Amino acid sequence: MKKWLNSQSPRDQVALLLLTGFLLLFCVFQLALVPASEAREQMALNNQATLTQLSRVETKVSRLLSLRESGSGNESQNLSSTLSAAAQNAGLTVKRLQPNSRGEVQVRFEAVDFDALLQWLQTVEGNEGLRIIDASVSDAGRSGGVNATLRVRGQ
Repeated sequence: MKKWLNSQSPRDQVALLLLTGFLLLFCVFQLALVPASEAREQMALNNQATLTQLSRVETKVSRLLSLRESGSGNESQNLSSTLSAAAQNAGLTVKRLQPNSRGEVQVRFEAVDFDALLQWLQTVEGNEGLRIIDASVSDAGRSGGVNATLRVRGQ
């Protein structure tokens, strides 16, 4: 290769060396700088998504703190008493009423009339403005009777 380069005219030797240098710079640019630039853009997008999520979390924290300061800590107790009263009005017997840490209450009915359960659901969702998050209803072994487990959340 060196012999071939020396056989060229000095003007061609300089041109070949410059071309080789430009090709090396181009390869370095393509192999190192372009992927780094793309990674930087991806990191910027990730940072923006994280900032958006952080702002949501800060909003929720400030809302939680304001709710705690306003004294709404009895929400699950009020929710439980509302659910119990609605069950009594519908003629249902609650077997289990279990509040959880997310502000929801799990209600368990056993061997109740399906029509009475629907009336209770109408009262809870329609009149009281509560929301049924999860419901599991199964046959109780008698005509029109069901077992039901429901998770209820306040608005």
